[in-house]
Amino acid sequence: MILNLGLRLRILEHVLHAHRNAPWLLMEIQRGVLVLFALLLVAFWWLLLVRVLPGWRRGLVPTHRQLGFLVQLASGMAAANLLSEDLTIYRLNLSSYGLLLDSFVLYFGISLIFLFWYWYLDNPLRRRGVLWEQVRPTAISTPYGIVFPEETLERDVLQSDRWQPGFIDYAYFAFLSSNCFGPPEGHLLVGRPIKVLHSLHSLAMITVFIVILARAINTLS
Repeated sequence: MILNLGLRLRILEHVLHAHRNAPWLLMEIQRGVLVLFALLLVAFWWLLLVRVLPGWRRGLVPTHRQLGFLVQLASGMAAANLLSEDLTIYRLNLSSYGLLLDSFVLYFGISLIFLFWYWYLDNPLRRRGVLWEQVRPTAISTPYGIVFPEETLERDVLQSDRWQPGFIDYAYFAFLSSNCFGPPEGHLLVGRPIKVLHSLHSLAMITVFIVILARAINTLS
């Protein structure tokens, strides 16, 4: 959320600085994206302050659904920022160092959002014992989601499936996926939801690297 707000302020600076020279249609689209961002921001804080925090102060853990709604709103804000940044560099003359800073903020913000989504889709299924492959009751099965190399090794060597991924496992997967636009070596994706999520992750990072970061490097030269 902090990264989203920081990037939104930088985009406002870019747009206001070039307001006189920008095409009117571009400015109208930017205003529309700004309104969308503001609505998502208000909805995020309303959900956090009215629904989540009162229960948390009473000792209640936020529900899986509430966490999902919060990050859906944060994801919407990140998508609005990504669209605004693309529109901004399309017609406005931004400095290379400004674009580099924006691209790094987008990189970390998008990586953190997808880090949550990978955990959100993969980890609860493991905790509930939802499996996608079980030929017979005694067979060792594979979780429906991300197949980590540790569980593959445990399955082949120890004939067990008790290993569970932690935060660092999901962080490693998310950040390396951001860098190589695909799952890290030794990791597999099983099932349509996780593949769709990973495709969206790759598309967002390709936009950051090719459209924004490449433009910044090109203007540097």
